[in-house]
Amino acid sequence: MFKKTKQTTVLVPAILMATLLPHAPIAFGQQDVVEEVVVTGSRRAPRTALESAAPIDVFGANDFQDQGTPDLNNLLRNLVPSYNVDTQEINDSNSLVRPSTLRGLPADDTLVLVNNKRRHRSAAVQFGRQGTHFPDISQIPPIALRQVEVLRDGAAAQYGSDAIAGVVNFLLKENNSGISLETKQGEHTDYNDGELSYVAGNIGLPLGDDGFFSFSFDVVDQNKTDRARQRDDAQALIAAGNTYIRTDPYVMERGLADTNTINLFYNSGITLSDTQEIYSFGSYSERETDLGFFYRNPESRGGIFTKGSNQLFIDETGNGSGDCPVIPTGIDPVTGITSSIAGRAAGLADPDCFTFLEWFPGGYTPDFGAGIRDMSEVAGIRGEIGETTYDVSLGAGFSEVTYRLSNTVNASMGSDSPTSFEPGIYTTVENNLNIDLVTPFEIDGLFSPLSVGYGFELRREIFKVTSKDEYSYLIGPYARQGANVGSDGFQGFGPQQHGTWDRKNWAIYVDLEADVTERLLLGAALRYEDFYNTFGDTTNGKVTARYRLTDAVNLRATYGTGFRAPSPGQANISNISTGINADTGEPQAEGQIPPTNPIAQRFGGKQLGPEESVNLSIGVTAQIGDLDLSVDYFQIELTDRILNSGDVVITPEIAAELAASGISGAGNIVEFTYYTNDMDTTNKGVEIVGAWDYSWGDLGTTTFQGSWAWMDQKIDKVTPGLLNRSNLADLTDGIPANRGNFRAYHNIGDWRFLLSANYYDEYLIVPSSGNPARDYWADPEIIWNGEVSYTWNNRYEIIVGADNIFNTYPGKVRPIDQTSSTSNIYVNDAAFSGNGAFWYLRLRADFDL
Repeated sequence: MFKKTKQTTVLVPAILMATLLPHAPIAFGQQDVVEEVVVTGSRRAPRTALESAAPIDVFGANDFQDQGTPDLNNLLRNLVPSYNVDTQEINDSNSLVRPSTLRGLPADDTLVLVNNKRRHRSAAVQFGRQGTHFPDISQIPPIALRQVEVLRDGAAAQYGSDAIAGVVNFLLKENNSGISLETKQGEHTDYNDGELSYVAGNIGLPLGDDGFFSFSFDVVDQNKTDRARQRDDAQALIAAGNTYIRTDPYVMERGLADTNTINLFYNSGITLSDTQEIYSFGSYSERETDLGFFYRNPESRGGIFTKGSNQLFIDETGNGSGDCPVIPTGIDPVTGITSSIAGRAAGLADPDCFTFLEWFPGGYTPDFGAGIRDMSEVAGIRGEIGETTYDVSLGAGFSEVTYRLSNTVNASMGSDSPTSFEPGIYTTVENNLNIDLVTPFEIDGLFSPLSVGYGFELRREIFKVTSKDEYSYLIGPYARQGANVGSDGFQGFGPQQHGTWDRKNWAIYVDLEADVTERLLLGAALRYEDFYNTFGDTTNGKVTARYRLTDAVNLRATYGTGFRAPSPGQANISNISTGINADTGEPQAEGQIPPTNPIAQRFGGKQLGPEESVNLSIGVTAQIGDLDLSVDYFQIELTDRILNSGDVVITPEIAAELAASGISGAGNIVEFTYYTNDMDTTNKGVEIVGAWDYSWGDLGTTTFQGSWAWMDQKIDKVTPGLLNRSNLADLTDGIPANRGNFRAYHNIGDWRFLLSANYYDEYLIVPSSGNPARDYWADPEIIWNGEVSYTWNNRYEIIVGADNIFNTYPGKVRPIDQTSSTSNIYVNDAAFSGNGAFWYLRLRADFDL
């Protein structure tokens, strides 16, 4: 792994020096021109977005580069109003690979393509309500992009599993010359933290006479932010005389994680003849992420510091002769000394009795992190044989997450416990073979040839769990004395959890499209897919229509069915981690077990099946002078939606059975859950997208872009008790019903000005699942962003910009919602970042070779 600061320190001066080298100038940003045609959503010849039969957004490279954040999740949220992504803080794998939503549906209901080919999933399965498992798009350097197409329509009949909410297609640059370099430095100015150091580059090289090799990279050094207050329970210990409590920073930190990333991408193609070319593209990524977990209070953390109402002392004599002291928790009414201090002194004085207060008299906060390694490769050949075009490709993707945990213990090992662990490794491997063909047929009576797309896909997915660190799951000798088992905070994967699971499927499809008349376009798609070693087969279809009312106005509609197959990871993970009780706010150990575990089956668990959808979209597009406008209504009826079961409370008998089934440390957990197909929902909404260019004569030209989305999600069916009131409210009202994005670019001479506004409507916050009176709506907010840039010599550009110019924060946690363990100043899971204003300086340069 690379080091966090050294590589950035070396690369930044190198790039700045490169800008001083003599090169022939070229037109700045020559690779950033948006093509006026789209390829996503149809296998016919490309067409403009306004002529598409389904709603689609097209963005150029500059749309992604002209923002402060380097994370593609945030960039898409700022451009597509029905796309949302949470700001994850302390949330296990959710903090490593951030889950997003499109049209209110989870991240794995949106298909991700790179150069029209399916992108593999990350190995990080999201523990929690829906256990989403999806590709990590933050690994794609924005500088590698030529164009991004967001199809806001169900397309499983065309592309297969996952394309329920839509498709995001990242198209890579195809340049065979030139060098583009960029560096960005910034920080969150309100707290002077969250420093970002970013370096990116692209180089185009010729391959033969007509080929190209485009290589891109970025290096991201994102320092953490902290928006925390001291917890009341920790402050009370300080007041009681415990001088070991951490105060700078506080016992818990809330904000962005420390992240260090390097991403490498290439795209290449060689023309073999006038009718044939070979191509390949691939990537390699590494990321290191570190963040804090929940604070372990030395007066109340059971199984670590306490046992019942007393401090926990471990008799390490081996024969039970230690005669360990009994010290009740709290403040001694006679001495006035708190038990954590008294316990530490007693443990240090007694060689036969051990307490973790000797190591952590002020308690501790585990540090959680992971190393992520990711690779992909796609190679293929495409061309024409007579009237038929063909594309044959092989793809492979690999992702591996190695979890880390430090500043914590395996209490059952007593004083022999390490304080750092590697709980285990998740690995995902995906392989694809695709054969895609398109043949036009002349049919009497049709205005255009009938385009017939047809093809075959063979796909295999593998999910692997590897045990790594014995001490992270070991049942130590002191478990019988009341000490918890396994690395506290994120327990290791035991040998019986170790395993490899795969899913195989093949598919055939046909996709028809033609202009029936000069004004009417019709299309139909049908896809049969067989998951022959898991849950069986499925058939899905889609019909589309577009009618040209006038040369400037089109009506369009789509109707189809779709599905999402659960991933092998989603169907087989088991994990024990620390969660928060929704009503008390206190940490507790929680278990996630596979739905096929015999204990899960006793409570209704069974093998996961696919989610199934019915999609409807109706819209109109228009060109009114220089204004391009589209308005679309959508409705997605999703059945057998996957989510977590209700919490099953652990009894000693269940704990023993879970331990026997291979779930190490089951005796520590308070409750467990499993994934199940048990919810039906209907998502509907209206999306409006517009763009307008206006010339001011000698004062320059302004491009205005705007989009608006209204969304509503309704739960049609769910087993009573499966979700608590907070979960239900989060699904129906936890995302702003209205979202708007507005941007204005103004160019005058060598100057460019950008101003954008992101509107977030109110959304419901439920601090207590058991007390509806505490529900409230977060206020609507507008987040303003801007840039000012100057270009000289058609080669160099300097940009000063800011995200969240006016330093807007989510609402603060209300006093009534604070518990003794509350550490965050601002509301968790807000619709936008809770880190305040981010100001940055960017330098860009382009050179010809």
